[in-house]
Amino acid sequence: MIELTKVERENKVYVNGQVIILDKDTITASDLLEMAGFSSLVYDIYLAPDEKRKGNKKKGIRPLDENKKIRIETGMQFNTILK
Repeated sequence: MIELTKVERENKVYVNGQVIILDKDTITASDLLEMAGFSSLVYDIYLAPDEKRKGNKKKGIRPLDENKKIRIETGMQFNTILK
């Protein structure tokens, strides 16, 4: 008998070009900053503009709320900036 194991889904995202591998579908902005080596006390994080995403141009670029969960999709790109 063959034992089937659950395959964990990995999401690859980029923070300032640095690859971050996540094993979950959601993460807070502050946790993502920490995983990339940035302090949420010093840096803000933004979702990089994506021409394919609808509505991205209309919303403008605003920092992500530190405690709000972000729904992660593979290939998402984020940028950081000093507060």
